[in-house]
Amino acid sequence: MTEELVKRSKTPSTDYTHEATIIGFMNEKPPFEASNLMDIATGALRHGMTWTVFRPEHGAFLAEGDGQVIRLVPGSSLSFEYIPGPQSASKVSNTLYIQSSQVDKLFFGILPGYRKLHLPDFRMGTTSEVYATMYSLDPTGTATKKVRDNRHPSLSPDCLFGFSDLIPLAAPMLRERGSTITRLPIPAQYTTGLLSHKEGFVVFRHRLEEFMNSPRYTKQPQKYMPAFVQEVKKVYTYLMVKFPQWEDEALANKQMNNRPKDFLDQCHGAWEVCTDYFVDLEDEDNHFYADLMATHLKHAVNWWHQAWNRMREGKARDNYGTRDYIAEGMHLYWDYLDLIVKEMQDKGWAQEDGDQVREAWILMIFRGMLWWRCHWMMDGDKMCEAPPRLPSECYQTSSAADGVLEKDYILVANDGGDPMGFALAA
Repeated sequence: MTEELVKRSKTPSTDYTHEATIIGFMNEKPPFEASNLMDIATGALRHGMTWTVFRPEHGAFLAEGDGQVIRLVPGSSLSFEYIPGPQSASKVSNTLYIQSSQVDKLFFGILPGYRKLHLPDFRMGTTSEVYATMYSLDPTGTATKKVRDNRHPSLSPDCLFGFSDLIPLAAPMLRERGSTITRLPIPAQYTTGLLSHKEGFVVFRHRLEEFMNSPRYTKQPQKYMPAFVQEVKKVYTYLMVKFPQWEDEALANKQMNNRPKDFLDQCHGAWEVCTDYFVDLEDEDNHFYADLMATHLKHAVNWWHQAWNRMREGKARDNYGTRDYIAEGMHLYWDYLDLIVKEMQDKGWAQEDGDQVREAWILMIFRGMLWWRCHWMMDGDKMCEAPPRLPSECYQTSSAADGVLEKDYILVANDGGDPMGFALAA
């Protein structure tokens, strides 16, 4: 029976009711095995659909997109409709998401944290969740207040600049080695930032060169340039020379799920080397990376407001032919470095000269850039958009690390196992 259902799922039915599509949404479970609604919720999103209605408490659901419709109204059966039509191979390829339970969390506005660096998951699907997450990173409330105060009045209140650095700095590597699939769900209203934009890359490169040629190292023979800073410069230059996608964000985004595999593998490997550096600094009682990341974010949320102020005052620095306000933002990141060193010293992390923190910050920022080039979330240059997210309260982590709904809806076969009739049972 399973083989027959699979066979039928490949051939659209004449009335466009395509219940057999259920197989594609079941996370590889047998077609008649009980399945919770999470399978259908994430499966639909994985297939490029959008939940325009998702109200488990009322038993009402509607997902549309990619020629398919999933519909359920109270008192009815779950309906899968398929509308066949021509699709190019490139279009199909670029609608694919990376497939994993960690990626599924992003559909619910939950950013998976990298466990080897002792980072938890972070909720960021709504503005209130962003504030709560920021408060968890900075319990003084200073950063949360800055995020509120620095919102730009002409943009959506969900455009929370600087906070988006949390995505590449906290998440694990979600792209699979050997794969060119890089697309991820959008977990927040504003996801890109200085660590993904071309302007951030270009200014970072120039400021890194200035840092390495500063009197701190060139005029003090006893001062040695931190080894990993030199490695960052070497790897950055190699990627810039060999791959135009490295600094050219527009080209990387245009290629979507078709970025060169060699480019992705090189960035992936460099990310792992950077990550190993921080893992080696961790232990069960002291979490250096989490403190460094939180300290950076506390200042990063200021960049948008301060960059525009400096431009209005005529104090903006060289933008190297890129967009001026974003370029000024990366200049400000480097300006924050001394403040970050001081605060890390206050937390007991930095030796007197602060070189370890400087080295670690440079490595952390570079690591975030590498992460972004291995992933793709936004199409083109959209600043803020309403992504197809589901409420984070509908996601719950089970012991098996799979998603379940707080109310346990179960997908069952109707009428003694009739494969063409399904319903949801609580």
